[in-house]
Amino acid sequence: MEKIKIEIPKKSEYISTLRLTSSSLASKLGFNIDSLEDIKMIISEICIFLINNFKENNNPIEIEFILEHDNIKVGIKDTNITEIKHDIEDMSIMIIKSLSDEVAIKNNQINITKNKLI
Repeated sequence: MEKIKIEIPKKSEYISTLRLTSSSLASKLGFNIDSLEDIKMIISEICIFLINNFKENNNPIEIEFILEHDNIKVGIKDTNITEIKHDIEDMSIMIIKSLSDEVAIKNNQINITKNKLI
């Protein structure tokens, strides 16, 4: 298991950096092209959701990638807030849930797991 932590400003112009990083890390684990695209979309949607729904941006967003043999886990924490309140019908949340194998929203963090297809 390997952990990679990144901290970025809470601004939309840094989403592409996270997309490239997540794609590179998942590729290292042997994820197929469809799963790589899913992971990039999940990362984008989480960031877009946080930026659009929680305007405060004085503090960074913290991202932790956990690489395991057959999956990648990503935790994205908005350090500007204490709780993520969301509507289950929010389009970003629906996309995140549909593309992830596991999703947990707790306090100010969204955690996802994407399993490698064998």
